[in-house]
Amino acid sequence: MSVDPHELRARLTADVRERIMRENWHSHDARWFLKVGVECGFDVANRLNQSTLRSMAKTEMRRLIDASGCGPIETTEDLAKVLGLAMEVYFPPPMLEGEAEAVDESSARGTVTRCLVHEEVTKAGVQGLYECACPYRHLGWLEACGYSGKVEILKSMLRGDPVCEFAITELSRLPDEKPR
Repeated sequence: MSVDPHELRARLTADVRERIMRENWHSHDARWFLKVGVECGFDVANRLNQSTLRSMAKTEMRRLIDASGCGPIETTEDLAKVLGLAMEVYFPPPMLEGEAEAVDESSARGTVTRCLVHEEVTKAGVQGLYECACPYRHLGWLEACGYSGKVEILKSMLRGDPVCEFAITELSRLPDEKPR
């Protein structure tokens, strides 16, 4: 077979490149967690994963808000829509299947029926060692949107539930943040 770089590049459409980049990032993330867990203990791996994810979540949400021009986010209903969009962008189906919705002016709720992280944690056999970092991602997303709140996992596939459900409560605007 003769390799034609132009032909190979043509096969790598934007969708293919995006999928490869996303899969590489998730593989890196999983391997990082396992290596840190083995080397330093899973308590350390979970703590570092949660801290890093919360920080990274702020960056990814700010990028999403800037790219989509969806700010400022002033209502819980709009916030839930942006959270749902972020879930779709960063974990598109079939990686993750779920939704977020406003409950009232100070709370929202999310449901996930399929989660790549759950599937990979189960395959790796570390479901008893890995602590779901979703609340930390959602806290980072909230902060980037100019909100504070409490995120609680109500149901978790990692704990054997058929779906994941999370509640976001006590939502309020951050005093020093300008709406994005």
